[in-house]
Order: sequence, then C-alpha cells, then structure tokens
Amino acid sequence: MQELKDTLTKLQAPLERDIDKCSTLQDELKQLGEAIHDIGDKNKQELSLIASIKCKDKIQQFEKYQKENFVEVKSSISFQPNNEIVEYLSKLSGLGTLTVMQNPDKVMRMDGKSENDVCTEGDYTCNIRDICVLSSGQVLVADNNNNKVKLLSQTYQVVSHCSVSDELNWLEGICQITPSEFGIAVSPKCTHGDGFPPSKILFIKVKNSQLVKDRILKFQHYCNSIVYQKGDLFVTSGTALFKYKLSDTCTLVSKLHEDKSDKWTGRYYVGFVFIHMKCIIKSH
Repeated sequence: MQELKDTLTKLQAPLERDIDKCSTLQDELKQLGEAIHDIGDKNKQELSLIASIKCKDKIQQFEKYQKENFVEVKSSISFQPNNEIVEYLSKLSGLGTLTVMQNPDKVMRMDGKSENDVCTEGDYTCNIRDICVLSSGQVLVADNNNNKVKLLSQTYQVVSHCSVSDELNWLEGICQITPSEFGIAVSPKCTHGDGFPPSKILFIKVKNSQLVKDRILKFQHYCNSIVYQKGDLFVTSGTALFKYKLSDTCTLVSKLHEDKSDKWTGRYYVGFVFIHMKCIIKSH
C-alpha cells in the first residue's frame, strides 16, 4: 500500500508543480492588470506603459513555460500480484471465522412442540436416532429402525431419503461437516466393548434437496455420537472419546477419555458432545 502511495505521489508531483507555477503567473497578471487600470484613471501614461510591458513579459513567460512543460504524457499503473501470496491464499478456505458471543446465562425457552410423520412407503415405526438442521431450515434425521437418512422440508415433510445400513448395522450419530455435507456413524449390531467389528462414518451431500452418498471412512472402534468442530472430528465409542483430524482421510489425534468400568460408559457420557471455547462437557 505504501509503495502505491509513493508511486501516485511521484506521478502527481509534476502536475502540482505546473499548477503552482500557473497560479503564480495568474496572480501576477491580475495584479498588473489592476495596476494598469488604476494608472489609466490617473492619466499616468508612462507608468501604464511600463505595466503593459511587464504584462507582455509575464504572458511570454507563461507561453514559454507552457511550450517547455505542457507535454501530454499518458501514465498508467499496472499491478503484478505476488505469486507466492496468490498461491497461499488459494489454499485457504476463508479469511477467518465469525463467533457470535451470547449470554451464557440465558435461559432457553420452548415455544411449543408438534408431532410429524416422517415415514416413507414400506417403513417400520420410525426411531429417530439423531437430527441435524441445515442453514436452509431443512432437517436431516437418522431413522435407526429403517436404516435411512431422511431429508425433511421446513414443514417436516420427507423430500428425500437414502438407505445407509443393513440388518447387521444401525445408524448412530449424525453431524454437519460443511453447509452441504454431513457425516453419519454406522455401527454393527453387536455387544459393545473390545472385539466388536469396525464401524464406519458415511458422508452424505445435499444437492438440490437430494441426498447423495459420498466417501466412507472406517474405524477400528465402535462409532456412536460424532461432532465436527473446526477440522476436528470427535467420536464416542462404547468406552472412550476420540479426537480425529478430518481431511480426505481421518487421522487419530488422541484418545481424550476412556472408562472401561462398564461396556456403556462411553456411549452416553458424551452422547451429545458440546464444544464451546475448546471445552467438552459431559452429559450423563
């Protein structure tokens, strides 16, 4: 920015010099003109002649200055970006994040409730394991009994659905990854604890109000509840809470907590993981 200011200053300097010179000559001619007018009224022809000669001299000075300096010069400024900066910026997902600071002591109020039928043709009784609300107001639900993920309209009507598991597996938690991508934990129907088959997280994208299956990531532990926060994926199992770094793959960062005193200790103690100011709050 400073370099641009310096360049503009250099380009403007000759123009400002010309303006100052012309203003000076104009003021001098104006003063001589007024003097000639006053002298004429007093009938002092000799002084009037001298003033007229000085006027002509100033006019000649201006014409000479104009001839020597008033040459049309076209200037332009071109900007060549730093390729290293352009390359760096292209790798960024954004320029920063926005955080809404709210009153932590504010009491939440339920304005009302309603019941809605989200069954599709051939469904058993629905068992909604988890839900996620899109920015558009649509709602994504994990129907455990029917092994389906369903997309609901703002009036809670099913607009799209897809099967994501079978009779050997069931749906667990669901979370939002991007405005149009979601992760769904799919785990085996077996005893929780050591020795159970691996689980997986299926990623689904919402395109034009339709659900499209995407990639699948497999895990060597049971996957129950999942939460995504700023590039990190938190996954609960039967006995532990894991933190992963999520990209095209999923890299284990650490095991944040583990309790093997019972087979269900890690299923519900963080059944819902609340992440705020880098704190994880357990919900028994």
